[in-house]
Amino acid sequence: MEETYYKSSGKAPIGGVLFAIVAGLCASVILAIVYIALQWFIPLVYFNFLITFGLAYGLFYVIDVLLKIGKVRNRMIALLLTLICTLVACYAQWCLFVSLMFNAEGTMGGDIWVKSSFNLDGFLYFLFHPTDTFSGIQELNAVGTFSLQKNVVSGWPLWILWGIEAATIIIYPMVLAFSGKTTEPFSERGNEWMRKRELEKQIAYIQDKQILEQNLQKKDFTSLQTYLQSDDLGATFATVTIYESDADNYQYISVVNHKLGTNKKGDIVDNKTNVLTYFKIPERSL
Repeated sequence: MEETYYKSSGKAPIGGVLFAIVAGLCASVILAIVYIALQWFIPLVYFNFLITFGLAYGLFYVIDVLLKIGKVRNRMIALLLTLICTLVACYAQWCLFVSLMFNAEGTMGGDIWVKSSFNLDGFLYFLFHPTDTFSGIQELNAVGTFSLQKNVVSGWPLWILWGIEAATIIIYPMVLAFSGKTTEPFSERGNEWMRKRELEKQIAYIQDKQILEQNLQKKDFTSLQTYLQSDDLGATFATVTIYESDADNYQYISVVNHKLGTNKKGDIVDNKTNVLTYFKIPERSL
């Protein structure tokens, strides 16, 4: 029976996987260094929360691009590689942080270590001596690494903050990777990712997904080809995304409902709902 929706082949070229692993690990270490550099030179606690999410998203983005280049269309491999790279990034940033702290001048009695400098030998030492790294983390936890309102944060409160940081760096990219590039339509015949394009105009809000599916299976594309005119545009509408390849005689479409509203600040908010995701239709239907 022919598949109605796109189903990934799960293929993962060995060369593409190896490339993604090597490049991903290198990128993880580099991003970890940038992350600690930003924390060190901009020592604002609230800013640290933002750059933590930045590191997490950066890891996902880089890995997603590498998997795209390597033509890897296996979700489990994507998740495994993401997990490995995020763990490496977590460990690498700790190695650099510990080396900087142990080379710093001053104490938390003065609210902050006032001066330190990057030492490659120190970083590499902790990178290849995990036992010493973990011992250093414990020592730093005992004395604290920053202060809030002149109160040094140490002990269990600091462990909790570090745990939240680690969870963000590891879990957020995993969530994103679950629906990353490896899940998008790939042309096995053309050995390439399908091109993605948006229908230029919006269509009417889809009220019934089941009816839409039935019509599409009957090759009735009227609802997707009836565009809303500017006078008809309101707070509800739908958009269509098409995936196609010159090598295939079919396309895949995704349909998203949009409902515009306002938040408490009065800003317009676009509430999106996926109606169809990678539904198969004959080529040149749209």
